This record gives sequence, C-alpha cells and structure tokens, in this order.
Amino acid sequence: MPDILQTHQLTKTMDGRDLVKNISIHVKKGEIYGFLGPNGAGKTTIVKLLCGLYQPTEGRILINGISNYKRKDEELYSLFSTVFQDKLVLPFSVLENVAVNGKADVERVRRCLEKAGLSQRFPDLNQPLVKGIQDGAENLSGGEEQKLLLARALYKEAPILVLDEPTAALDPLAESELYVKYNEFTKEKTSFFISHRLASTGFCDRILLLGDGQILEEGSHKELLAKGGQYAHMFQEQSKYYQNSDNMKAE
Repeated sequence: MPDILQTHQLTKTMDGRDLVKNISIHVKKGEIYGFLGPNGAGKTTIVKLLCGLYQPTEGRILINGISNYKRKDEELYSLFSTVFQDKLVLPFSVLENVAVNGKADVERVRRCLEKAGLSQRFPDLNQPLVKGIQDGAENLSGGEEQKLLLARALYKEAPILVLDEPTAALDPLAESELYVKYNEFTKEKTSFFISHRLASTGFCDRILLLGDGQILEEGSHKELLAKGGQYAHMFQEQSKYYQNSDNMKAE
C-alpha cells in the first residue's frame, strides 16, 4: 500500500485557462481525504490528475516518493479503484459487471454487492443488464448504477479508493446508509471522497474546500467549523436546507 501521496505546485491548464492552480497536498496512508466545493471548483480534475488520467502542465505527483511519470500505466492504474460520475454499465451479467477483468470470484462479488447495498436487488448474479441488447435484461436506476459501480470499485481491491459524488443519485436514506458503511469501505485504504454536500464530510480525516481551482480552506470538519470561515458558513446554510426538508416531511 502506498505510504505517502504528495503533489507539488500542481497545475492543470486547458485552453489557456488554469483548471487547478498550485495545489499542494500531502496524504498519509489510511487517510480519508474530502474534496468539497461547488461545480467547477476543480474537485474531479484533481483526482483525475492523481490517477494519471490527466497530466499536469506544471508540478509533479509522487506516490511513495516515485513520480507518476516514472510508472507504467498498468502499474499506476492498479493503485486506484475509482467511481467517477460518468457511469458505464456493460451489457453483460451483474457478475461480469462487478468482476470486469479475469475470472470472477462469485463470493467476493456477493460481498461487494452487499457492501454497496445492491445484493437484495440481484440475488441472481447471472441477471443480464442493459435492456434491448440482451434477452431478459434489466435497466438500472441512477442510484442502482452508482451502487453497481461502487461494488465494481470495491471488487478491484486497490489500495487507493476514489469516489466522485457517489451519492448524487441516491435518496437521503440510502445516502445516510452509505456514509455509515464508509469506514468499512475504506478500512486499510487511502481514500478520496468528492462531494458538494457538506453533510457528507464528518467521517473525513481532512477536508479541502476548493473554489476556482484553488484550496480555500483545509482541516478536519471540527477545525473548519471552529474557524468560522467559508466552510462553516456553507455548512450552516446547507444544514438549514436539511432542517427545512425534515420539517416539511413531518408536516
């Protein structure tokens, strides 16, 4: 497992515009790292840089002191299990969708579906997916697609887990259940959690609040609340929304 992940003055430029600017972070093994901020803040760009899917125009990324540039693609990609917002459900069985490479370990697939909250939906792992391409196939809802991709990422068992808005298509109850399970997902892993919902950050060891491609604030949930800055303000505003929603349900 990677002991240390570091970035030094990382910048990604596209069409003459900096998407992220001078991002420097140092992540220790086993940490849960949260990237928060509005759409366009640079959250997904940063993790795609870390995974080697983008290349920085300036700066460098080191894992255990070795630059990503010096690693072969296969070696670098093997370090990461990812769930990005672009969903890819394959026109195969549930089993094949979770264990996409090589011979499937059926029991491991079942465990991953259980962790992702999808085991009761598909007791038959041979159920084909993507209606219209296979006989008897089913389509998944947006939330079920996210759960399937989470099961796929967990099945890979890479040492670094990246979840990009993993609850965006889930209802509040399913979202809450996923957060409860998150410590189990990330056990003995280094993980990156991307969200714009501040209610999801309590379990993170460290949080980066991003804006316009830059780090605005950094710290734990408690530390950032105590600072009384942008994070604290955003948290209070979002908390009002959830309280109002609860009140409307009660009525």
